[in-house]
Amino acid sequence: MRVRVGIGALVGIVGGPATYARELVAALVRAGGHDYVVFTDQPGAFRHLGIETVEVPLPTPYHQISWDHWRLPGLVAAARVELYHGTKNVLPWRLSVPAAVTVHDLAVYAHPGSFSWGQRWHLRLLLPRSVAMATRVITPSAHARDDVLARFRVAAGRTRSIPHGVAAHWLAPPPAAASAAFRARHALGERLIACVGTVQPRKRAERVIEAFVRSGIARAGWELMLAGRLRPGYAPPWLQTLPPHVRWLGVLPDDELHALYAAAPITVSASEYEGFGLALSEAMAGGSAVIAVASSAVPEVVGDAGCLVARSDPALLAEALARLVAEPERRAALGARARARAATFTWDEAARRTREVYDEVRG
Repeated sequence: MRVRVGIGALVGIVGGPATYARELVAALVRAGGHDYVVFTDQPGAFRHLGIETVEVPLPTPYHQISWDHWRLPGLVAAARVELYHGTKNVLPWRLSVPAAVTVHDLAVYAHPGSFSWGQRWHLRLLLPRSVAMATRVITPSAHARDDVLARFRVAAGRTRSIPHGVAAHWLAPPPAAASAAFRARHALGERLIACVGTVQPRKRAERVIEAFVRSGIARAGWELMLAGRLRPGYAPPWLQTLPPHVRWLGVLPDDELHALYAAAPITVSASEYEGFGLALSEAMAGGSAVIAVASSAVPEVVGDAGCLVARSDPALLAEALARLVAEPERRAALGARARARAATFTWDEAARRTREVYDEVRG
């Protein structure tokens, strides 16, 4: 039965939840069958889909509380949707229709230092309420689902683990001209290692830097490229004192990030906690051999297609780095396996399973 579905989609802040919202909505529209109304801070991100959007401005990330709880409820009611899907961890305080919520992770409990005081207050107040309100709770991994079940009083039958996808364009090599332009723009060498992700305490980028230095591979001409968004209000001192052969590229648009993954035969993550790990799956899609920590949801994403170390320890990461640099055949084999594994994560499958959740919510 055709249903009018409202979807809350904050996409103006670079990060995994924004990518999830954009790609999931696009895949849902491709699948057809329902009518979608997207409540978003960036209507332009969905204009090409030809669906109804309702603009809900978000002046700064600190206004998310008012976005979720004061602006949205009346707009959702006025749009006459029959169910609502909150794609970023929480639901509006007042909803007149049944709902699903996607809880990306419970990092606010596991790593509270990665959040501002306001974010901690907001999430710790609203996550339990949202999980209780939702007819179905979606998580991007079995690990995130287990965290939700352990933390909150929610029946297992109300939860669904639906892995994120990898957009098809990440699997195709970037155009040669775009790669050349990217290299020239940033004056990049030939031997690159990537470390990509939001800069915040739990991601432990400083440990990747330490591992790179300890490995000694800079002497062979290797360089470490750091890319990502700085968490608002977080200014790590190590960013001001980068060692030789380590570069900070900041936020890269998707085409440049694509070029970076294609240019870097190795991607390293020291993150201690991931609800899924989109940066890893996208690097894998680019054929980059991944070194990461065997914690949280990372093993579900990387599987046997990467090099997993036991903990976020610079010594272990340095050893793994030195080995991959010294073994080009193993590096190439891991890159090929990584690309093949990444291809198994599709947004179309995520949309199909999310549609099933909508059917369950509607009863």
